Amino acid sequence: MQPIKIIIRGNYFDCQIYRGRLYLWTFNGDLKVYDWEQLIYSFIEKGIDSTILKYGFLFGSRLYHSLVRDLLKDQDLTTVLYNKFNNVVGLLLELSEDEIEAFLIGEQDVPNKTLPSDTEIYNNKLYYITQKGFFANEVHNSKTKNPVSTKQNKLWDASLFSIRANKYPQIALSGGSEGLFEYNMLNGALPAYESKKIEKIPIFQVSKNHSSFANYSYLSIYNTSLVESSYMSTFGWVNLQNKEGDIIQDERGKPIYKREFIQNISELEIFNSKGRDFNKKYISWGIGDKIYKATEDGFKVVKFNNYANIEKGESEFKTLKSVKLAPWKGDVVYGGTTYFGNIIECENALVVIQSDNESFTIPNEITRWRTYPRSINYGNHLHVILDDRLEIYSFNHDYFVSQNTKNIGIEFEPKDSQIENITTD
Repeated sequence: MQPIKIIIRGNYFDCQIYRGRLYLWTFNGDLKVYDWEQLIYSFIEKGIDSTILKYGFLFGSRLYHSLVRDLLKDQDLTTVLYNKFNNVVGLLLELSEDEIEAFLIGEQDVPNKTLPSDTEIYNNKLYYITQKGFFANEVHNSKTKNPVSTKQNKLWDASLFSIRANKYPQIALSGGSEGLFEYNMLNGALPAYESKKIEKIPIFQVSKNHSSFANYSYLSIYNTSLVESSYMSTFGWVNLQNKEGDIIQDERGKPIYKREFIQNISELEIFNSKGRDFNKKYISWGIGDKIYKATEDGFKVVKFNNYANIEKGESEFKTLKSVKLAPWKGDVVYGGTTYFGNIIECENALVVIQSDNESFTIPNEITRWRTYPRSINYGNHLHVILDDRLEIYSFNHDYFVSQNTKNIGIEFEPKDSQIENITTD
């Protein structure tokens, strides 16, 4: 199944989507925020299938619900829904620069009056980095005039390359040759191997090794370096104990847990490769339960078992498959992963290897692309910024794929196991 596409004309630098709002940064230094739900309803009013547009662009995780998946065991119902999605694929859904202004919530200068090199929106805050440091501004605050608060909160002076948020209150910070750091909003629950608290703020050094960008695999962090060997910093939950070694419990008698560093694991070990296989540096990356490494003609896929029992001989890493890419697309230069598949940025194209083993290629020069795998509603989105437009893709094939057997894409777990009591000590 191919994705559904919406085109928004304009010259954009970056984009985010959060809680029904589409955020667009322009090269002119403007930040424009639009009502995403009303934008989608404008297409419904033109006669486009409302069910498909709502599930495709507004409520991306609802079709993963266990009750829905039980219904989709009925082949007749599956066929009907599948065909409804296919009927919308290929329709021209497009808005000009003038037309999108009908959904404008607010327009303002970009925070700090500097275009950000990277952004994340998490817990009603816009986190962003510029050459001046790491900042946070409030969003969705009804008391402020602008969609994004102009009151800046500078968190750190460091020069960073990339930031990525976890579903727990943490943000991985890639500092190039300075190493990998983490902003921990639990006020210090990171006893890292090379733990280094930065001044009085809850930023810790996870590793001094080079970090180009990083992403979360459950509690752990996969760190990608474009100049050195990449690695995974693994973490786990442990019981909080008092000085006597007794497990500390809450008022209900339940144990309290804290997140603790375990070890750094080199990509050489993860991909079971010998040193001679790394004469040429190929990029690797990871998120969720999958880790990927580019090869001469494609990439390899390894499954990360976050719950492996090492004492029983279970392996944390298992090679799943290798995928080949057409030579004209060029070398792999960047990658990402979400539920619907693997996004491969090549020298000459952006390629999506879908979880149903089909592929989708955008053969254009890409300014920037974003996915939102930790979003409740937009996990099936791919946003691609080109020279004169933003293309927003809705991938919907993954609802029909068996989650625990797929080799491409993050496994969707409707009820992720979470630790209820987390200490801030």
